[in-house]
Amino acid sequence: MTLDRRDFLRSGAAGMAALAFTPALEALFPRAPRGETLKLGVIGTGTQGCNALEELATIEGCAVVAIADVDPGRRNRGKRRAPDATIYESGAALLDAGGIDAVVIAASTFAHRELAEQALAKKIKVYLEAPLAHNEADASAIAAACFEDGAWLTAGFTANTNPVYKRARDVFQSGALRNLVSLRSHWRRKLSWKAAAPTPDREQALSWKIDPKRSAGICGEIASHHVHTMRWFTGKSPWSVRGWGGIRLWQNGTELPDTVQLEFGWDGELRCQQELTLASSIGGEELEVSGTHGTIRLAGRHAWLFKEPDAATQGWEVYAHRERFHQDEGYVLLANATKLAAQGKLQAGAGLPHTELWYALQAFVTAAVEDAEPPCPIQDAMPSTTAGIKAAESVVTGEEALLGFVG
Repeated sequence: MTLDRRDFLRSGAAGMAALAFTPALEALFPRAPRGETLKLGVIGTGTQGCNALEELATIEGCAVVAIADVDPGRRNRGKRRAPDATIYESGAALLDAGGIDAVVIAASTFAHRELAEQALAKKIKVYLEAPLAHNEADASAIAAACFEDGAWLTAGFTANTNPVYKRARDVFQSGALRNLVSLRSHWRRKLSWKAAAPTPDREQALSWKIDPKRSAGICGEIASHHVHTMRWFTGKSPWSVRGWGGIRLWQNGTELPDTVQLEFGWDGELRCQQELTLASSIGGEELEVSGTHGTIRLAGRHAWLFKEPDAATQGWEVYAHRERFHQDEGYVLLANATKLAAQGKLQAGAGLPHTELWYALQAFVTAAVEDAEPPCPIQDAMPSTTAGIKAAESVVTGEEALLGFVG
């Protein structure tokens, strides 16, 4: 294949433009950590725990040597994903046995405190699934344990390790949106959080997400993640929340709503609106940050920039791949766009090569092996967890809850 000067300049310019607006390849395919193999335990082998086991099996620098779950069926599912691991009937037994450098705690949220405190007391590095806890007392106790000598914990909020989100935040911080106008997000699934089980006792144990004594419901489990993403993205924290909600579909004996609308007071007169439901799946999950010059839309492994007609041109737009959403057209933040641009295949590369969980776990493994700072330390995780808990309380009381965060 011959390449004349004009084609060379065009492909080179496309590559440089893509490089300016997309994650670097080293972010998409991070290096293996330097040091010995990290011996890992995984506590909790339900859906999230099994997802973690599958991702960890593909991450260099670690080996899962022990797994635990109190439920026999879930232990078996975990064993199929980590056949060489030692099996324990409880997280406490796994931690007491020793022989691990770090642990992934993917147990039910209400069980986080006891397990995290035990692991931290033993100087075991901890990846704790988010949110931290289902109530403020447990979250505060975990935070206190994190400040003991030798304690190391990272939370499972994934926005700040997602390469596309990081690139989108760079664009935001460059001033591309100009003045902030609104923050919005939605999360829509059509599923019941009541588990099917052969016995009433097992059903009750597995259905903890609909038990107000063991869960902050959809606000605690989902809203906290959206708050974390928006806090990290904007550099600001919410100062209040007001919530509304009810049961729209799942009459399963719980008092917790399956649908909520939340409004967070954010920065001055700015508001962040969230709509979360287990009663409808159309629309999936998206977060939007809007300004006077454009909107950035985040959707897991994808992100887009929508520019207002009067927004300044930065040069890369002519080379960027675009997608139409009804009357709007968005510039796609592509994964590995530099390589694709050089190959003339920009339209083929939307999305990340790995899941958001993979990047979070990979960052955890690297930081743990190299004894570096946790990717999502307690001071970043605590406000987001608290915001979700307070949102759940506001839905019940109907009153605005003050959060007391600064910045």
